[in-house]
Amino acid sequence: MLLGVDVGTTHTKVGVYEEDGRLLAYTCGPTHREVAADGLSFRSPETLWCDTATLIRGATAGLSRPIEALAISSMGEAGVPLGRSGEPTYPVIPWNDTRAEVQMRRLSEALKPKGWFSITGLFPNPIHSIAKWVWLREVDPGAWDRTQLWLSICNYIGYRLTGGAVMEVSQACRTMAFDIRSGDWSAELIELAGLTTDFLPPVVSATDPVGTVTVEAASLVGLRPGTPVFAGGHDHVCAALACGAVVPEVVLDSLGTAEALTLGWQGPPDPERAGGFGVGIHVAADHSYLIGGLYSSGGALRWLKELLGVASFTELRQLAAAVEPGAAPQFIAQFYGAGPPFNDPGATGAFVGITPDHDRAHLARAVYDGLALEIRAGIEALERVTGESVAVIRLVGASDEDDLSGRIRASVLGRPLEVARHPDMVTAGVALLAGIGLGVYASAEEAVARTYRIRRMFEPEPEWQAPYEEAYARSRRIVEALRESREGV
Repeated sequence: MLLGVDVGTTHTKVGVYEEDGRLLAYTCGPTHREVAADGLSFRSPETLWCDTATLIRGATAGLSRPIEALAISSMGEAGVPLGRSGEPTYPVIPWNDTRAEVQMRRLSEALKPKGWFSITGLFPNPIHSIAKWVWLREVDPGAWDRTQLWLSICNYIGYRLTGGAVMEVSQACRTMAFDIRSGDWSAELIELAGLTTDFLPPVVSATDPVGTVTVEAASLVGLRPGTPVFAGGHDHVCAALACGAVVPEVVLDSLGTAEALTLGWQGPPDPERAGGFGVGIHVAADHSYLIGGLYSSGGALRWLKELLGVASFTELRQLAAAVEPGAAPQFIAQFYGAGPPFNDPGATGAFVGITPDHDRAHLARAVYDGLALEIRAGIEALERVTGESVAVIRLVGASDEDDLSGRIRASVLGRPLEVARHPDMVTAGVALLAGIGLGVYASAEEAVARTYRIRRMFEPEPEWQAPYEEAYARSRRIVEALRESREGV
């Protein structure tokens, strides 16, 4: 049995899987967010660890056999600064926190965005770790001076389990301080930021061992001391592995607080052919990936639910489902800016075409539609980069009760949409990494062949396609008009 742990933006999940991909046990709990006196949100490293330990214990209680190995994934960009004795020196700054906007602007002035991209595969954005490091050094120099080590969230959990301090490569790719061509930290960029590499751990592959579960950690998490722990990786890329998104013909659409489009190929990362998408090193050995999408997808729905005073996401979907395509106003789904491949941090969300006849249901449908329309723009951009049509789109992250997202996306995209075997393919993917590291699977391709199954298919609905074609063309015109109005063109 293989264990996968995922510390996500809103929830932490733990899954126990058989080698054929069957899910045996599953636990899920909130990833607690706290708010400081200055109004900025943060996460407590100790709370992250304790909550994760509790969920692991819950998932493994009563199993008939011991866990053979585990790995951990998490959100990217965020991390834990640690002192000499392993104590946190500052809380976790959330991945999508933009408090370091001023610092990122200065870094972008010191080196133009294309220069950053050519080294890191990322365009400058205050969410990336290097901007957070500079912010912390300037805002709380005492905390920064005490910091001896910085770990991504998943590697922090691995550190608490084993005492091994490493940075997995797909997480290193999200810091904007990693040279994706050389496969090591970029001394040039770190020096440009006025930092040194002393606080950065060695970089390892996703299936490399971190260590084994210590006696102390075993007593907390309910695992055997000595259980192997492997490095894991960035949550979206782990889900891409589980869904077979390691070749250009397969795209993973991963729903969550953010929504990511991930496409993989064999070979090293190549920023010059990326077309504005983020580029990084895959958790699958000898593969790289393109990633883009929305910084706020489920987050936009949560915002709307709270704004409308709706009790649940089920009720929100019911409101949206009562409105036909084409009847709602247009929603531009660019909260927190436009993500890759469009890379416009100044972009904002917008409702366009609202009339007094529109009610809560129309606003709900507008947001569901707008998210899908933005994803279509991303998939078409991927096809322009690769020069190939995407043959398979695989959807993960939608709840079992949510068929509306799948119906809308299939109709907006004009092609079938597969829903993967499990609602949570992140823990499935990270369990596969543990299996590859342990030797259960000889390769990523074998792991996918042995475990991936389709749970459900969505086909385009003919009567929905014409209004969505019109809505898509209109959305692109609105996005451009909003950009021009913002820039004073």
